[in-house]
Amino acid sequence: MFGQVVTELGGWWSGVLHPLDEHHLVLMLVVGVLAGIATTQGREPWIGPLAFIGGTLLGIAGAAAGLDVPFLEGALVGGLVVGVALMFAPPPRMSTVLPLASLVGGTLHGLSYRGDVSTADPVLYVLGFVFTTVLLQSFGAITGSAIGRSVAARRAAAVCAAAATVAVLAV
Repeated sequence: MFGQVVTELGGWWSGVLHPLDEHHLVLMLVVGVLAGIATTQGREPWIGPLAFIGGTLLGIAGAAAGLDVPFLEGALVGGLVVGVALMFAPPPRMSTVLPLASLVGGTLHGLSYRGDVSTADPVLYVLGFVFTTVLLQSFGAITGSAIGRSVAARRAAAVCAAAATVAVLAV
């Protein structure tokens, strides 16, 4: 239902609100938290989020060109599960996989915008979702950098992300 209201708004607001729907919100936060944790390993904090946004733009371009991926929703859920699983991985291993996982996850996410990009102003739509994505991933990155050095805090965040994933998928 929320998705239908978002699509009906069109343009900027449709783009701003889309990442707040269903598993997209959890995915944005997970990518940000992973990026924040990666900074504790000396990695650049924005490689994962920038790869995600770049992949999303690539996916939107593919969707606009008519690319149709079978089982896309299942692939998005799989990407979310991979992101949550990375939260349970040791930071050095996780931070080496994060850029590629973010790029693939972002591309799949971009492909999911297929029906939404056809709104009245697709440029405003894209700017809107990039705006919200940056906000959500920044919040996640701040959280991830705060908890990155504590094994207990990382585990607690991973358990919370897993619980949020289960809750979102159960709806």
